[in-house]
Amino acid sequence: MTMGFRCDKGGITLVLSTHLNQVLDLNEANQTITVQPGIMGPEYERILNNAPEIMKAKRKYTGGHFPQSFEHSSVGGWIVTLGSGQQSSYYGDIYDIVVSQEYVTPSGNFKTLDYPGTATGPKVNDIMKGNEGTFGVLVSATLKIFRHMPENRSRFGFIFADWESAVSGSREICQGEFGLPSVFRISDPEETDIAMRLYNIEGTIIDKAISLRGYKSGRRCLCIGQADGETGFSKNVKKNVKRICRKHGAMYISGLPVKNWEHGRYTDPYMREDLNDFGVMIDTLESGVTWDNLHDLCKGVRAHIKSRPNTICMTHASHFYPQGTNLYFIFIARMDDIDEYKKFQDGIIDQIQAHGGSLSHHHGVGKMMGPWMEKHLGNEQMDVLRAIKHHFDPNNIMNPGGTLGLG
Repeated sequence: MTMGFRCDKGGITLVLSTHLNQVLDLNEANQTITVQPGIMGPEYERILNNAPEIMKAKRKYTGGHFPQSFEHSSVGGWIVTLGSGQQSSYYGDIYDIVVSQEYVTPSGNFKTLDYPGTATGPKVNDIMKGNEGTFGVLVSATLKIFRHMPENRSRFGFIFADWESAVSGSREICQGEFGLPSVFRISDPEETDIAMRLYNIEGTIIDKAISLRGYKSGRRCLCIGQADGETGFSKNVKKNVKRICRKHGAMYISGLPVKNWEHGRYTDPYMREDLNDFGVMIDTLESGVTWDNLHDLCKGVRAHIKSRPNTICMTHASHFYPQGTNLYFIFIARMDDIDEYKKFQDGIIDQIQAHGGSLSHHHGVGKMMGPWMEKHLGNEQMDVLRAIKHHFDPNNIMNPGGTLGLG
């Protein structure tokens, strides 16, 4: 059992997927769906994709939310941990997708309003997103849905000469105001060299063409992505992405890398358990960052990880906004001692904090990040969270034990 499910102070763990797993309403006029929190990702998406047959709808839809944990995570889990999917640059993070929520709390039950926009003060609906079960139990949620048009999908792949040009090109794309791709990822040189093998590019005609054009191993950076939406929109996004990438010296390498990436988009994490059997630890920490601080954060964290001998550090960005992006730091190292692993992981978090990154971009806080929350947010903001916690849960029975740094 993971730390997140462990009852540190006794009690029970609620498994909402057993009974609270139904679709309650599909509203095509508002383009929303209301579901119980225990419905799992694949079932949620299956119902939306087949809405005409299952829900007697006029159109097919998609939820637009595809985290790497998609196959084994629930809609409620996405909401209470502020999840972000692999196509968030277009559809938005779960924070953007949730319209309203219904909660049962120790102090009372309530349902937030489902208006698309209001001016009635700070939104309790927003406060409840990402509460990680510390305020109450989510029992239903209304979410935005989107038209499912996979036939309009436009895939693309590029090789940049170096990390600096990949970042500069990505920033210009995000600030271009022509729309954003749904999938968009840039990998640093270390991850690129591994991805060339994982995505079956190494040794192909594409690989040879890349080398002939002077994109050198150890410096070159892979960019993959796809545009979704209405056919004219997706084509226009791809056209502008190609224009900007070429402006920054990138070489177009077709949509093949994206197709090959898709095969492992949900299964790659399973390697972790297999590697653990051989004493090899693989883990990921991520951080949100503004464009003007990206390189400082990247250099600081990577320097710490690489200071440990024989340690791999793959870095990529995969969630993009006009104001910034995120950085994933995936480290692979032989570690036989759990205390060594925890100390090393704590050191990475310290470096993220020291170099101006967010504690967690979109995978929640939990108990692991809890000890850093006070320093990260400051006393005033933490006092606000404590006050809300005390209001909803005066006896501290909802997920106690350090989640969100709330004790």
